[in-house]
Amino acid sequence: MPVKKYFHTEVLIIGGGVTGTGLARDLALRGISCLVLEMETINAGASGRNHGLLHSGARYLSSDPVSARECKAEGDILKIIAPHCIEDTGGLYIAVKGDDEAYISLFPELCRRASPCEFLPVKEALELEPALSKDAIAAFRVEDASVEPFHVSLENMNQAIEHGAGYFNFCKVVKFHMAAKAIQKVVAKNLVTRQIFEIEARMVVNAAGAWAG
Repeated sequence: MPVKKYFHTEVLIIGGGVTGTGLARDLALRGISCLVLEMETINAGASGRNHGLLHSGARYLSSDPVSARECKAEGDILKIIAPHCIEDTGGLYIAVKGDDEAYISLFPELCRRASPCEFLPVKEALELEPALSKDAIAAFRVEDASVEPFHVSLENMNQAIEHGAGYFNFCKVVKFHMAAKAIQKVVAKNLVTRQIFEIEARMVVNAAGAWAG
């Protein structure tokens, strides 16, 4: 089937997960034309195959405090703009016998620097979660939550489309036309109709997650 020039856009986004759809929404709200290509359906990859935890940042307090602060900031934004997609469950961090007690003592200070936590008596923690280990020696309540990722991505893409963005699913990128070390055209294939088409874009964003390579 001959190649058909199908679309011209400012930004082509490859991948329809939470990153790709979120970027499309942001661009569309700013009046920047964009198109999302997804080789399956929205959130078909990692964005739809996860445990749904909206991190408070507590898990990164020691290893990556910058990420801890980013988790906290992004979680706060999501709780404001998409509260219907989030269950504010809270979370528990538990230390048990044999854990590093120096780190346990440091944990509240790390929280103060990046992501708030609350010391909780072990007895209260066991009342909240009876399945906790009876070897628990310390407990902290953190601001974790549960997020419905499909709802978030679908609403991202719906609002992007309302503001002029384009979206094609079951369309796989098969080739780039390069010139001067930049992508000039993207060749894609509709996996349903088998049609091959080209897209010209001023910028191409790789939001393909595990398929980014």
